[in-house]
Amino acid sequence: MSDKLNLGVIIGTTREGRWGPVPAKWIADLAAAHGGFDVDLIDLLDAALPQHLTEQDMWSTEGDPSERVSALSERLHRADAFIVVTGEYNMSIPASLKHAIDYYMNEWAAKPVALVTYGGKATGGQNAAQHLRQIFPELRTFTIRNSIAFPRFYQHFDENGAFTKFGDEEPGAKRLLDELEWWGRALTDARRAAPLPSPY
Repeated sequence: MSDKLNLGVIIGTTREGRWGPVPAKWIADLAAAHGGFDVDLIDLLDAALPQHLTEQDMWSTEGDPSERVSALSERLHRADAFIVVTGEYNMSIPASLKHAIDYYMNEWAAKPVALVTYGGKATGGQNAAQHLRQIFPELRTFTIRNSIAFPRFYQHFDENGAFTKFGDEEPGAKRLLDELEWWGRALTDARRAAPLPSPY
């Protein structure tokens, strides 16, 4: 049995022309090479959650959810830690990401999340990150301190279309992954030792 943590890397944007899969693959590859993680790259576009949240699919309702909701639930449950990769849309996170967060509750609980953001402004998506730092605690999910941001990402491509700033961020990515592994192991041990008390 592997002693690696199961890491879910989530591509939070779904609109056409999105850049999200590029930094998501970059951080997923670094995580796979890190040594502490088995990586599952989760694309919310492929997950195709229903836009209408029915009674059947509500996390608080007993019974079996629909197939697409159940499939993503299994992948989130399996994860011991997450990296959310998202762009910033109108000073916040995309609706697709908030939609996916709100579909689930226990899948997120007592697990750490690292944030990788990008945007067209100098903040590099940090408004989206700050909103996620407000949202995840309601699910009893811990956002780690270290994060990565790519400001004005569209300005940093070479003549072959390759993004030129990933190399600059590799030391920060190493620190992020080290911290995420530490919290992942601590919270996994805690979940195994005792169930998280109900907040209700």
